[in-house]
Amino acid sequence: MAISSSVFEELLFRGVLFLSLESWLGSWVALAVSSLVFGLTHLMNPEGTLEGALFIAVEAGVLLGAAFMLTRRLWLSIGFHLAWNYTQSAIFSGIVSGNEAQPGLIRSTVTGPDLLTGGKFGVESSLLALLLCTTTGIVMAVMAARRGQVVPPVWKRKARETAPS
Repeated sequence: MAISSSVFEELLFRGVLFLSLESWLGSWVALAVSSLVFGLTHLMNPEGTLEGALFIAVEAGVLLGAAFMLTRRLWLSIGFHLAWNYTQSAIFSGIVSGNEAQPGLIRSTVTGPDLLTGGKFGVESSLLALLLCTTTGIVMAVMAARRGQVVPPVWKRKARETAPS
């Protein structure tokens, strides 16, 4: 599950949607829209909630989209996605994005307030994941901008091309 979902979702959301949007609307709009669509698709999961979908849109959408912006390749976003899903399910027997928990290497029991544990949606719907993943994504987005990896919208590119030197 971890391999197929991470490869398929990254090909779809970063490789197709992000790049398609970026070619017209620029990197920042592509990041925002692809992150939102990515998060909202998780509403289809068995225990999917609007809160969980929005948490994923912000934390994972920004993290994975910024990883793609920084490297301009899918390997880092696929790797992050795969490691996240695999660690939660196959190692810690945790819930991944509102799906049924699968038996993993360690049989963990997570208790505490839903704000810290993510409740029935899983740790992705927790404040801890939101802070950690979003912060990492913002750092990578800033790095991408500093390295000149941010694509402006098409109308700004045309203005640059026609401006006198």
